[in-house]
Amino acid sequence: MPAQDPLSTLAAQPAALLPMKLSSASLLVVGVGSLTGVAQSQVLTEVRISTSSIDHEYVEILGTPGDSTDGLMILNVEGDPLGSGGGPGTLDRVYDLSGNFFADEYFVFGSLEASTNFPGQIDLAPGDDLFENSSVTFYLVSVPDPNLRADIDNVWRTTDITDPMGSLTTRIATDPGITILDVVAIWDGDAGDLFYDSAPVFGPDGPFLPSGILRDGGCPGDWCTDTFVTFQIDGQPDPPYADPTPGAINPTTSCATTPSVGDCGSGTLGVNYCNANVNSTGVIGVISATGSDVVADNDVTLSAANLPVTSFGFFLASLDTGFVANPGGSAGNLCLGGSIGRYVGPGEIQNTGQTGGFSLGINLDIVPQPTGPVSVSAGETWRFTAWHRDTMGGMATSNFTNGLEIAFL
Repeated sequence: MPAQDPLSTLAAQPAALLPMKLSSASLLVVGVGSLTGVAQSQVLTEVRISTSSIDHEYVEILGTPGDSTDGLMILNVEGDPLGSGGGPGTLDRVYDLSGNFFADEYFVFGSLEASTNFPGQIDLAPGDDLFENSSVTFYLVSVPDPNLRADIDNVWRTTDITDPMGSLTTRIATDPGITILDVVAIWDGDAGDLFYDSAPVFGPDGPFLPSGILRDGGCPGDWCTDTFVTFQIDGQPDPPYADPTPGAINPTTSCATTPSVGDCGSGTLGVNYCNANVNSTGVIGVISATGSDVVADNDVTLSAANLPVTSFGFFLASLDTGFVANPGGSAGNLCLGGSIGRYVGPGEIQNTGQTGGFSLGINLDIVPQPTGPVSVSAGETWRFTAWHRDTMGGMATSNFTNGLEIAFL
């Protein structure tokens, strides 16, 4: 299909995506019970905790925009017999993330240096030198009980928490008040280092401790085992490197991979991309999909969540990515380019009801485009977003979710 300017394409279509009124007679309001968003378990997606001299350290956690971080903790267990944390099995670093929230899909905990180096991408920066530059098992856990969180910080910290003593199992894995959401280990290459609770081990990076590790392409990708996050080092790195992307989707590489225990959303389709603007709910709208990426199955359901209640909206589709800020006076960003089709046929324009979301099962044989519906073919990657009504400062406007791309087989 020929490339077209996204704004011109939209403006050329009837009922273009402008902050205008739609006739209620033309809208099908879906029952409130069906308007639910797809929640994302909180998992690690990028961990950059060990650098050389420069402390651009951060931990990227994927979650659902608007979710609280209450009960989330980051824990580090020392694996190096010569480490400063007290020896293998010692709970070295403890960070309680409670009292914050996911403003978008990612919550990034990092150093002050990282917040300077990656402006606007670090959500919580309590200081520098957050993590040790030695072999470590790294945990993201959920601890709902504030008393237990206090004990972990004040009593467990700096003590050996292996259970039983000297084993490769820790109290983190055996305490009923703790849920391990994700766990990975980073090895600096020294002999005799230990790792705990069956965490997958990454590194060493040639003669270096890895600067960072990443899930290939973000969720639902697994962790790269031969590609690390780049940083300034002396010498020629052995494996390939990926750019650091705190607060954004990870690059897709050709790395070998291995899974961790983190649930990266099994059953979900595609990869989110593009930065959406916050809507009147205080968070960004998100788009997700479930079903199958096999064209022959013709089984894809799109969902939009974290939207204003009782607002109308619809999905859009294109073969091309793009970025247009405030198209047609919208308060949002359009994450599509090229020829953009709109799901505005009978039953396709929907209302968020009281849940702030809506869903639509789409037919891959009839994807709307400006010149008429087309069929999805195996090997194509399609992009989707959702437009919705919104208000800003008491004025009527519109907004968009982020983008979602699905590579079809």
